[in-house]
Amino acid sequence: MVQYATALEDKEARREVILEAALALFLEDTRRLPTVAAVAARSGLAKGTVYLYFASKEQVFASLLVREWRGFIGLISGYFDAATGTPEDRLAGFIRFYVEHILAHPALMRLDSIGYAVLEPALSDEALIDFKTQFSDALDGAGQAMERALDLHPGDGVTLLFRSFAMTRGLWQVADLPETVRAHPGFAGHPFARVDFGRDLSRALSDYWRGAWEMSRRHAAP
Repeated sequence: MVQYATALEDKEARREVILEAALALFLEDTRRLPTVAAVAARSGLAKGTVYLYFASKEQVFASLLVREWRGFIGLISGYFDAATGTPEDRLAGFIRFYVEHILAHPALMRLDSIGYAVLEPALSDEALIDFKTQFSDALDGAGQAMERALDLHPGDGVTLLFRSFAMTRGLWQVADLPETVRAHPGFAGHPFARVDFGRDLSRALSDYWRGAWEMSRRHAAP
């Protein structure tokens, strides 16, 4: 039993080495996915070893994406479990915390933006179900912590969270422009060129949550 546990720990540790190597390479150029050969070289493993853990480079980066999202969602759960003050204070603090984390980890949104179009179509049905299930399970826990902290109607926490994620993804894709495009004389005057992702995300979340939260609290009231 001890040997079996050690083998599992070694396997998980090697998997993490691969994911860390993939993340390091992606951070060097977040507009393209590194090859499996590059990930193997960075991790100090043979290319064939990487394929023992992941069926393709898309599965490597889908696994990295779900790991990063689960980590962030875990932080959201921790925030609400420890939050103090009035519900209004907790909500305002959450929006600040959420936006600050997204801004501090731009690779998360860049990787997320290619998830739907590039990563997910390349996964098998089994791998895609696992990907979605891991994300959904983490979201459920955070939603419940949010419901307790904000006096929300049961089930509304996870709904409000995934709508917030969808809003974040959409704003990111609008705002994520090369500076050469943003500053081009023929485009610089366009509203899309003036999008400030952090500012606009904070305002959009505040506007959305103000109405959605009040509606949920009315439903939750006895």
